[in-house]
Order: sequence, then structure tokens, then C-alpha cells
Amino acid sequence: MSSDLSYAEHLLKHLGFQVEPIEEGDEETADWIAAIAGEVVLIEEKTKFEDPTEIARRVAAYQVGQSFDSHTPFRPDNRLSGISRKAANQLAASADNISHQYRLVWLTATGHSHEAKFHQYIATLYGSTNIIERSKIVPLRLCYFYRNSDFFRFRHRIDGAVVAQSDGEHVDLKLCLNPLSSNFDALRSSQTRAAFGTAVQDPLTDEAEGRAFIVDCDLDRSRESELLEYLRKKYETDYLMQMDMGMASVSMVVK
Repeated sequence: MSSDLSYAEHLLKHLGFQVEPIEEGDEETADWIAAIAGEVVLIEEKTKFEDPTEIARRVAAYQVGQSFDSHTPFRPDNRLSGISRKAANQLAASADNISHQYRLVWLTATGHSHEAKFHQYIATLYGSTNIIERSKIVPLRLCYFYRNSDFFRFRHRIDGAVVAQSDGEHVDLKLCLNPLSSNFDALRSSQTRAAFGTAVQDPLTDEAEGRAFIVDCDLDRSRESELLEYLRKKYETDYLMQMDMGMASVSMVVK
């Protein structure tokens, strides 16, 4: 990826990392080597641009004075999972030749639906949904690994992911830790993690502080009633319900 187009390079330098590109070879490799306090991180950077078809549909609606609406569910998405799969392969290809401690995927969502894609990719990484307890008026709890997830599929190749979103002027980002990686404990207490300050998503911390559930068993993720019963017994709750969230938007041009 050209450094002129790289969100990762500029933001990592801002966070205090030394960043160098990885030379391209015959095999597709990761993009960046980032170093801080003696720690070396391999990073494969991806950018999720807006679908040209979606842009054309929105422009066409505006041209005839109509509104344009869209809805993005916050649940795992196969196209976004394809980004993780390719990144995992590129990170693995670089890992054999470069001494390092951690491997991260970096995805920046851009365009009209950047915020929705940001949340959707995090759900894809964690296989997450929301859970509500029937007898209590409490906020929804996030539930990790309720569905098949990229962090499970690629747990031997991806230690975490930086998920970012940009509206063209500002960038927000978050470091998502993979608790299924063998490097989780080390990354959790590393200078790499510390560089991101409070912009870190850690499922074990969320669980310990009562903000989230974790499905940490081998149940078939398509057997929803069994998953909910597992969670009910694990956390000693009343009966539970699953609820996906999403983001809907409506826009139009006003003369």
C-alpha cells in the first residue's frame, strides 16, 4: 500500500511507533513493521472503501429529488471476513522472515457508511451480538463469540486488529485484542497496547466488569437455544434473548 494512502503509517507514528514498509516480493506479504519500546509488530493494512454501486444508487436518488436510505446490521459479514482471511495469510507470509512479537490487521472504513462498517467489522472479528435478560431492566450486554468469528478462525495468525473509521476529515480507531491468540496475555500488558490508551477493546476486561458475556465452549454456533442456555447457566441469569443492533440512515439533497 502506498504511504500516501496509508492511515496506519501516519497514525502509528503519531502514537509513537517507528514504522517501516515491508519490501514486496514474489509472495504477498504484510505492509508494515511497527516498533515501540523494543516490541516489533507486523501490520497488514486494508481500507474498506464505499461500494461504487451504492454510491451510484445514492447519487441517482439525489438527482431526482428522492431520499436515500440504508441499513447495516452489526453482525458478521462474509465480505469483511474475506479481508481478515487475506490479511491473515499475508501476516503469516511475513512472519517466517521477520522477527516480531505481534501480528495485527488494520482496517479503515471510509465513505458514507464508515461508522456502520466500523461496527460491523468488529462484530465480524468477535462473532458478537447483544444479549438481554428477560426479567431485568438493564442495558444490553455485548456477547463475544456467540457466532463464528474471524478471531477464532485466524487465532494462530492474528493477535488483534486496529479498526478505524474516517469521514474524510477525522479518524477514530480502536485496538481490538484477540483473547484466543496465544499472545493475548503478552499483548494485553505490552507497550503496543499501552500506546492506544483507552481506545482498546478487551473481552476479558468487559466480562470481568459485567459489561459482556463470552461464549467459551464448543457448541455449534447455529444452535441458538443451546447457546442461550449455556450463557444462562454460566452467568446464573434469568432467561436470555439475543438481539442484533444495526445502523440505519436516510439522506437527501435540499436545494
